Amino acid sequence: MLAQLRATLTRVTRHNGFRDLDGTPATADEAWEHWDNADTHGKPAIVRELDPHAGVYELRVNGQLRYELRRPAAGLRIDVVVDRDPDGQTGVTVYANGARATGPDVRTHVLDPGAGGPDHAWMTGHLQHDGSVPDEVQAEIAALAEDYHRHRFCAQCDG
Repeated sequence: MLAQLRATLTRVTRHNGFRDLDGTPATADEAWEHWDNADTHGKPAIVRELDPHAGVYELRVNGQLRYELRRPAAGLRIDVVVDRDPDGQTGVTVYANGARATGPDVRTHVLDPGAGGPDHAWMTGHLQHDGSVPDEVQAEIAALAEDYHRHRFCAQCDG
């Protein structure tokens, strides 16, 4: 098990004393060197898992010196599945790193102008957002909605 931890835990912070909560960045080589050559005053040096989901481990060298080692941060992959049913609603499912993403942090925005073309009310409805929608997302939605609406043919639009 220690050989696998040595190979996979590469983000390291060194902590001196129990009040040093943030620690100082260190190298994995330094942490394992202290582990291998620890002067523990008769007490065994310990390794324990602090967070199994995040892959956080602690190497306690002695009463004052400990290291927190972490797996490198995984890259984020986003997959979006759009189910465009011509006779019904358009469904969207979002996956983050292969897991279905749900909850308040996942927002989907579907612009479906339909076969007949969107009217003015459809366009203005897509231009209304609550304050939580990032500016970049609002701008993208506005550009698409306005392009679908075709201002030049609308009697209600200026110009």
